[in-house]
Amino acid sequence: MSESPPEFPATRCADCGLLYGHEAYICRECGSETFERAPLDGSGTVYARTTIRVPGSDHQGEEPFEVAIVDVGGEETVRVTVRIEENPELGPDDPVEFVDRRDGVFYFRAA
Repeated sequence: MSESPPEFPATRCADCGLLYGHEAYICRECGSETFERAPLDGSGTVYARTTIRVPGSDHQGEEPFEVAIVDVGGEETVRVTVRIEENPELGPDDPVEFVDRRDGVFYFRAA
């Protein structure tokens, strides 16, 4: 039996309900400053991916590494930028799952 991936820590505007895959401070839809936790199913699919060979100063020494844009969730989804662990061959529409968040970066792996 395989375990479900951990929940993805999305947030939702408490006033208009817009869903965010990142920390938001002012809702881009209604201007509210009130947000609530709205965890999503940690499964997702790759929208696009690339290999970073010349990283910014915060990630020097980690290259090369894989970065992807992933659609996360079930009925509702958010599109987020993530790091991919262990499988640089993932491509569009491949299933992935949330692993964890470290230093503000979301990590996913092949499902």
